[in-house]
Amino acid sequence: MNSINFSKGELSVCHKNNCMNVRGDIAKVIVFGLATLVVIGGIASMLEQSN
Repeated sequence: MNSINFSKGELSVCHKNNCMNVRGDIAKVIVFGLATLVVIGGIASMLEQSN
């Protein structure tokens, strides 16, 4: 099972019972980057559908 958790400045990514924990500013940068990609993907999808 895959899971991604972000809480109290710690990012935890688990895949098939293997987990990786990232703490501090690096975790915030990763989460912000992923959120940015999702938003850009959503905007691109909306623009593509309007054409």
